[in-house]
Amino acid sequence: MRITVAIKPNAELPLPDDRTLAEAGARGMMNLIYSHLLRRNASARRRAGMPKSDYWADAADSMKVEAAGKVGVVTIDKEGAALHYYGGIVYPTGGRKALAIPVHPAVWDQRPAEFDPSREKLSLVWPKGSSTGTLREKETGEPYYILVAHATIPADRTVLPDDAALLDAAEEAMGAIL
Repeated sequence: MRITVAIKPNAELPLPDDRTLAEAGARGMMNLIYSHLLRRNASARRRAGMPKSDYWADAADSMKVEAAGKVGVVTIDKEGAALHYYGGIVYPTGGRKALAIPVHPAVWDQRPAEFDPSREKLSLVWPKGSSTGTLREKETGEPYYILVAHATIPADRTVLPDDAALLDAAEEAMGAIL
């Protein structure tokens, strides 16, 4: 799923039938969203010891602008960005029974099978009747992953600037080329 922000004609912002103006408005919105996502990336919290992922910077770099007639569209094509914006529930796929959430810096960017393909380093601890478990290092017992049946991601409308700011950015960009 993608996040798409579009500008189209309405009573408040009549656009001439000009693809160039629509694209300028969309580029104005894209510039605002880009700087917003970079600020979000810079202020992103991370768990102690975990490296910075630059997720929101990658989301900013994934943006595209399209224009057709009077409509300019900005698309953020980063996996998971729409999930953060709209919210939702993530379930395991591919026949897996749980999601593995890394909690140790050694495995921050790896799935359990990538970290321990032979399954010799990690042991599964899943208490009976519990909805969560852990994958721990066999020798030390240190947790590497938390296992959960699903994860609920709340909707976060602050992923994007508010509508008024987007409209102002579009109007300013279109005014600059008039």
